[in-house]
Amino acid sequence: MKIGIVSDTHGNRELLEKAVDWLLRKQKIATLYHLGDEYDDVAGLGDRFLEIVQVPGIYDERYKNGALPAKLFEMVLGITIAVVHSLEKDMAKYDILRSDIILYGHTHREELKLSEGRLYMNPGHLKGALEKNMPPTFGLINIMDRNISTAIYGMNFKPVRTMELMRSESGLYKTS
Repeated sequence: MKIGIVSDTHGNRELLEKAVDWLLRKQKIATLYHLGDEYDDVAGLGDRFLEIVQVPGIYDERYKNGALPAKLFEMVLGITIAVVHSLEKDMAKYDILRSDIILYGHTHREELKLSEGRLYMNPGHLKGALEKNMPPTFGLINIMDRNISTAIYGMNFKPVRTMELMRSESGLYKTS
């Protein structure tokens, strides 16, 4: 199952739509995860026959008053995926321990790291051409029977970071 991951769009629907169109057309994603900071940005994607899973950013009133959940847990082909905006504010130790993949945003810095059998992925931002000295990026995860491939792409649709993983009883580990 292929999942597109975007974060920190901050109202830039042009970059969001460009990334999502490519993910749909070239990668054939089934689901899009939006990790916050502008929850309503994905409202215009409803005509693309795409499942959307999303959390609000920390500045959203619905995040602050609890009207929208700050974190979600999704089970995809036996993998538990935690979906949050802020890793520091929204994930407790227990949440981390029950997750195989942790998707987060907030920092606007792309990251792919494996720690203690868990994948941490921040797809970066789609706010603008350059934000906090970082160009816009977005992510892709492909969960297969035993393997998981991940990538973070720039807006030229070339990978800037990739990681190949394999599942085991004790968690995920790198295969390359």
